[in-house]
Amino acid sequence: MTLGYAAQPATALTAPSAASAASADMLPAAAAPALVPGAAHPTPSCQEWQTVTLVPKVPSASASPTSWVPWCHNAPPTPFTHAARDPDTVVGGPLLAHTGVIVQAGPGVPGLPEVGDVSYLIADLDTGEILAAKSPHAWLRPASTLKTLTALTLIPRLDPKQVVVATDGQVAANGTRAGMIAGNPYPVRSLFEAMLMLSANDAAYGLADAGGGYDKTLALMNAKARQLCAFDTVALDPSGLDEPGQHSSAYDLALFGRAAMALRDFRKYITMRDAVFPGGTSKRTKQTYKPFHIPNINRLLVNYPGAIGIKPGRTNHAQHTFIGAATRKGRSLIVTQMGSTTGSWKPTAALLDWGFANADRVTPIGRLVGPGEASPPKAPREVPAAIQPTAPAASAVAAPASGTPRPTASAHAAATRRVALDRPFPIPGRGAIAGAVVVISLLAGAGTWLARRRRHDN
Repeated sequence: MTLGYAAQPATALTAPSAASAASADMLPAAAAPALVPGAAHPTPSCQEWQTVTLVPKVPSASASPTSWVPWCHNAPPTPFTHAARDPDTVVGGPLLAHTGVIVQAGPGVPGLPEVGDVSYLIADLDTGEILAAKSPHAWLRPASTLKTLTALTLIPRLDPKQVVVATDGQVAANGTRAGMIAGNPYPVRSLFEAMLMLSANDAAYGLADAGGGYDKTLALMNAKARQLCAFDTVALDPSGLDEPGQHSSAYDLALFGRAAMALRDFRKYITMRDAVFPGGTSKRTKQTYKPFHIPNINRLLVNYPGAIGIKPGRTNHAQHTFIGAATRKGRSLIVTQMGSTTGSWKPTAALLDWGFANADRVTPIGRLVGPGEASPPKAPREVPAAIQPTAPAASAVAAPASGTPRPTASAHAAATRRVALDRPFPIPGRGAIAGAVVVISLLAGAGTWLARRRRHDN
């Protein structure tokens, strides 16, 4: 048995990286120049969540590159820092305390597919066994995958036939909106459909108001997270839009997804391909709008046989996040991904394919705990001074105090803020794995150790 572990190096900002491999491969690596300020092509002014990458300028499809041009490229987010943890107290098992890719593979197991996620986890949806992960407890922005927790919290509390009258604040939500019209009534059922299928933020705020208000709903969501032992999560916006201090982890998203899949109504909402959203009459213009169709934006559902959900997400600072699930030959897998710069369904499909093919050939690295089964992780045990290592020289580059840059105060100015454990539903299946990994020999009795690799997926 071998265990693979790959730590995550810093991302290069000025040279063509794996994220631009399709173009960088056209020239030898030595031909890629450094980014020189004041060169023929001026350095572009990028957004705070982007970095500058040099890409080759090709005059025609058959020609060779004639120069390198600076280009703003979405950068993978940096995890937030948090206090050190005693591995033996980490939720799900001590191996999950590591950063980088973690997998215990049997003989002959092929390498994991290379994906560009900062963090991910793949587990058996039925048993909760975790078959592979990458930095599963890293704190990152969840984006709209947090709506899974919103739904998990509110579906048991709200009558689908209950009516919510839209307010100006809900209608003014930032980001994706279904198109609610202030003063018009909307059934809770329609709001859940819009929130989970279309990822509509106005619908999320309408549901939060129906649940008792913005602040009460957040209190309920955070209480639900603690009940599920999702101690990496702090929810500060029911829609998942970025708020300073809001974060979750691939592990916690898997807890939310697994618990939500036990709800019949949730499973129905996330697998609908199309729904009709109510129309209404504008109080300001007096114009009447007919009901209209809204789609399900989860591309895995239409591209991957056996896909059963769950929820995509994206913000500029979180980049792409995803909770996915699929069933094949009686086995169900759940995949969570955070911090990808691509919204493609293909990396998720690659992880699922690898998992379905090799689930019986790996040893689980941990498990998704049940509600109330774990306590918050503790600080590391103190090491006696006599055996403490000599402190290394101070690094020239200080570690960031937090993750990717927080959104500005104006990011949410346009949106007016308002805003029981469920009996498990048996989901047939077993587990899966994912990720790119370098494999090394497992030390006898140790149960963990490491090798290193990190690459982007286009």
